Amino acid sequence: MSEPQKDRSHWVVKKFTSFAEARAYRVREWQEAGCEARMTAAWDLVYEYWVGMKGKDPDELRLQRSVTRLCRRGV
Repeated sequence: MSEPQKDRSHWVVKKFTSFAEARAYRVREWQEAGCEARMTAAWDLVYEYWVGMKGKDPDELRLQRSVTRLCRRGV
């Protein structure tokens, strides 16, 4: 059974005359995207790598509370 196709009808198609022009466009797009969009994209990459490629449990990506208390020396 094949995987369902993703809807890509909203994707924008651009043509560039050089690699430098394409790179400049991608950099400008990421700068305009905003912090939240960049963080979401980064998290998606981490999740895909961890779960999809390594086959690990996604619950392992949670923040873990292993330190419960810090004290200064001599106190």
